[in-house]
Amino acid sequence: MPGPVFLQGDRLDLRVATEDDLSFVTKWRNHPDVRRWMPRSRPETPEDTEEFYDGFVKGEDGSGVSLLVCDGDEPLGLASMFLVDADSRRARLGAWLKPDAQGDGYGTEAASLLVEYAFEERALRKLVANARADNDPSRGTLEKLGFTREGRQRDHYYIDGEYVDRVIYGLFADEWRE
Repeated sequence: MPGPVFLQGDRLDLRVATEDDLSFVTKWRNHPDVRRWMPRSRPETPEDTEEFYDGFVKGEDGSGVSLLVCDGDEPLGLASMFLVDADSRRARLGAWLKPDAQGDGYGTEAASLLVEYAFEERALRKLVANARADNDPSRGTLEKLGFTREGRQRDHYYIDGEYVDRVIYGLFADEWRE
């Protein structure tokens, strides 16, 4: 069962991930319908997931956050704020949902909760997010939340035998508040 509620939305909550949730995260980060949108092409073990969370998400100073997206006690995915730069007051945002939770607005609500947390509670100035150029649902979510397309890196990812562009988005706190 997921940990306590950290951020509460209208239809879902973002909950603290516990060690018991590691198998859920590993299972779905490896699922073909989820990982195809991530810039990874190798299998991930539970140890890899734990290392990813401890090193990349939380960071050495523990400033990142990765929360389970839950409908009640049912985990649907993961929403993360990582690579927090305290000097520039900037961080990256990322999220994924298991396939049967996609397309129902859960991703938009989860990302919105994390954006509000980043700007209102953490006093960050800017969030950055990346999406594969062919990932229309993720790009649509970011644009719906007010993110602006800031750039495109051509042939940035090599996934499933082809090169794919990466689109870079940014959102400032004052834009979010408007």
